[in-house]
Amino acid sequence: MCGAVKPKPWREEHLPEIVAQLAARPGHEGVRVRLHDILVHSLGVPRASLTQEDWRTRIRGRIDTLFGAVVFEWKADLAAERDDVERRLPDYLAEVERDVGRRALGIAGDGALFIAFQRDEAGGLVELGRHAPSPERPDAFLQWLDAAVAVREDLSPEPVIIRNELGRESLAYRGAVRTLAALWETMRAQPEAALKRGLWQAQLREAYGTDVGSDALFVQHTYLTVLAKTIAARVLDVPADNPADLLSGRALAEIGIAGAVESDFFDWVLHADGGPDLVRRLARQTARFRLHDVPADVLKALYESLIDPAERHELGEYYTPDWLAARLVADVIAEPLQARVLDPACGSGTFLFHALRRLMAAADATGWPPARALRAAMEQVRGIDVHPVAVIFARVTWLLAIADRIADRPAGFVIPVFLGDALQWNLRSLAGTRDLSVEVPGAAPLRVPVGFAEQQAAFDHGLSEFDALLPREDGKAAFLALLRRNPEIAAADAEGMAQVFAQVQDLYAQGRNGIWGFVLRNLLRPLWLSRPDQRADVVIGNPPWVAFRHLSPALQARVRAASQARNLWAGGKLATQQDLSALFFARAVELYLKPGGTIAFVMPYAALNRPAFAGLRGGDFASAACRFTAAMAFDEHVQPLFPVPASVLVARREGAGPVPATVIAFKGDLPRRDATASEARAVLAETVAPWPRGPEFRESHYRKLFRQGATVVPRRFFVVERVRATGRLGQSAAAPLVEGRTSGLDKRPWRDLPPPRGPVEAEMLRPMHLGETLLPFRLLEPLTTVIPVRMQGVRAEVMDSGAAGRAGYPRLAEWLRNCEALWDRHSPRKPDGSPKMRLAQQLDYFGKLSVQFPPAATRVIYAASGTHCAAAVLTDGESVCEHVLYWIAVNDRAEADYLVAILNSDAARARIAGMQARGQWGARHFDKLVWELPIPRFDRADPIHAALAAAGAQAATLAAAVPLPPGAHFTRARKAVRAALAQAGLAAHIDALVNTMLGPPQP
Repeated sequence: MCGAVKPKPWREEHLPEIVAQLAARPGHEGVRVRLHDILVHSLGVPRASLTQEDWRTRIRGRIDTLFGAVVFEWKADLAAERDDVERRLPDYLAEVERDVGRRALGIAGDGALFIAFQRDEAGGLVELGRHAPSPERPDAFLQWLDAAVAVREDLSPEPVIIRNELGRESLAYRGAVRTLAALWETMRAQPEAALKRGLWQAQLREAYGTDVGSDALFVQHTYLTVLAKTIAARVLDVPADNPADLLSGRALAEIGIAGAVESDFFDWVLHADGGPDLVRRLARQTARFRLHDVPADVLKALYESLIDPAERHELGEYYTPDWLAARLVADVIAEPLQARVLDPACGSGTFLFHALRRLMAAADATGWPPARALRAAMEQVRGIDVHPVAVIFARVTWLLAIADRIADRPAGFVIPVFLGDALQWNLRSLAGTRDLSVEVPGAAPLRVPVGFAEQQAAFDHGLSEFDALLPREDGKAAFLALLRRNPEIAAADAEGMAQVFAQVQDLYAQGRNGIWGFVLRNLLRPLWLSRPDQRADVVIGNPPWVAFRHLSPALQARVRAASQARNLWAGGKLATQQDLSALFFARAVELYLKPGGTIAFVMPYAALNRPAFAGLRGGDFASAACRFTAAMAFDEHVQPLFPVPASVLVARREGAGPVPATVIAFKGDLPRRDATASEARAVLAETVAPWPRGPEFRESHYRKLFRQGATVVPRRFFVVERVRATGRLGQSAAAPLVEGRTSGLDKRPWRDLPPPRGPVEAEMLRPMHLGETLLPFRLLEPLTTVIPVRMQGVRAEVMDSGAAGRAGYPRLAEWLRNCEALWDRHSPRKPDGSPKMRLAQQLDYFGKLSVQFPPAATRVIYAASGTHCAAAVLTDGESVCEHVLYWIAVNDRAEADYLVAILNSDAARARIAGMQARGQWGARHFDKLVWELPIPRFDRADPIHAALAAAGAQAATLAAAVPLPPGAHFTRARKAVRAALAQAGLAAHIDALVNTMLGPPQP
């Protein structure tokens, strides 16, 4: 007898068909009926909670469908009826907000398109997001709708679901960030709020060496912080009804959990009208997730989805996927019950999560009671990060790892994750004394005595009454008496801390308070963790990868001095390739790793073989040493992983020695970056390969002669398009009307600004070549550019608006005035608030523009990066070269053809591949590496040189004849030219000549 056939779930059986019907725009009633079915049958909305045709007498209008604070407005054709939506929906939203006491969401749709709205401050509408249902992807519409109505409970905390519900594209994020931005505008002038923002920015500057703290990022970080704290409350089943208790950690402190949540830079939102309500709304969003048993650090997926990828690249933030963190933890923590583990750059807490899970598993296998296991966790698995949001996330991740047994916690349970500078840049030695400097925006820094900060118990005792004594007139005397009663605190340290108290009390009197206990408790922890009795058996993590050239001048000086003192500095032409990660590795060994302990860091692939990392691989850091014992290599054959290839270096703190002969090399295509451990094991092949070696090169005569092009940034200020004439008389030939050219590659804040528009004198418009106009042996049409340069005798002057006006270029002067106003408002600032450099200085940075004038009649240009080098001869005598190009002026066309042939050859590329920086798709950056080859100066009497010049000229003729589809992307055009050269046998001929000239490759 056959069993009964189990019916398919409604969602599986009906949703695809209904979405297909919606996409066909079935009319007002058709949309209403089908959305009703989806809400009820797929999202579980109770029928009784849906109100249809809800008449509102006061505004004399009818809401089509109402669910809680969500207003649905159905249309037959949304595009045609958009005016009606914008006229009626604001009144409906205002009416519902009066009823429910919170912000309402409006969704208008005709089936083929749905748009979500909120009311703006002026009572109009602002669009939050839109979705066009596709019959091929019905679940995508369901996810979008679910995020809007937020009705489903018990959501799985998988990274993709968290991103959909709370990430950058979610309606929750867009609505909350828009509200936060408006709240911040009302709060920014208040002293305490301004202080917290200033301290936050100082932390980021300490972390990344440059000012990256925009208002938009501060608002994003506030959103992330509120989410993280509400998640902590959810994990611990703590009621989240009181926003102040939730954000301050008071609710957790009352149940004996310290260090998880505390008042910080971001609780300014509590003091803004409407701020507490926003916190409650976000708490309701996080309450929908099942967070008591998660398999991974899910919060980093949320962070990565919210912070712009370009911004994360600038900050060196490349978060480690869980499969790799779990593998590394298993490899290096041999004795999890005894090992003290520290991640000094813990980020969102991925390594802490897996170290804790390993500890808990070992404790269960040994039969430890939960309280003992939790005490071991509290004492043995620690984290530091200088990023204020990362620390909050790491604390919550730490909790998530042990959430299933938190009820058995011992007394005095503290989450050991601290906001602090692991590099200890704030440690200062002066006149025989040592102190830690804590920056105070707009005032003198706080100087905390090292002796006080090193004594953890005394430190906590001294700070226990710090905030409470600030309002008292006798506060300083009382605080000093408190410290003097503690025999562990030296008299000089007590006096020094009393002076700190007096400074903070002055700030308190100015209204700049509410933060100092948090700052002092956290920022000084690294000093305690570096004491010999607190050092770790295992230091593990992923330090920031920030190239030296991206650091601020002040931090560059620090890094150079610290690297030189530890035998890490290569200097010279390799200076810009030095990376903060190498110094971080050495300092972690020096400060936090006990003798015989193990360090394992995820590092750039370049750490394996680039000369800039030679000092690191040597292992002798002067004050400490380590011997490398193992390494993993993740080059471009592992995708997707990091934006650039990576490695793992493992070492022991003992005498330095040679690196191992081999590495474990990985290869394979992951289903996604956040693949599970089982998915990664299934697709990644591991082989034992020789340690990658970088060859040593001899410098060419041409290395010093090639120059980098000009930094024409912001590009939309200078790269322009002619505005098409609409009148009968057409354009002015003397001063044509132009408009800044926009691009999807424009960076913030410039991409958010309107491009300039206006007439500019024709002689100030010049062609410009850049990477996208350059093919092998061939140039495409250059871009038109406003170049405010005039010759003053033999000297080129880059003009600002004033100079342009004085020189008789009124149109150019007006154009530059507009651009300079935008630049002065949005460019990086000095401490006094003025721009770090003027626009004309930026345009002629290091003289890279003025040196191109007058343009030489014959130049060789090549692109700084690409899978293959692209080079060509430029002969127009007019064009400017942009900074992605290198150029040289030559007098001899034969020499130009000789150089271009070498640059375009695969033979030259192959010889420098080991030295190239490697991007996501392999080795990509050339810069001046090719001139590390012993390429001789052109000699027309040399038969090989002459043959190369002839081959270069022949290749240029062939390349010019290659047909290119109109509008073809330059990468496709480059491939077409290379294919033609290969087919004609010219590419192989040139390679053979180059190899003959250079001799056998070095091993």
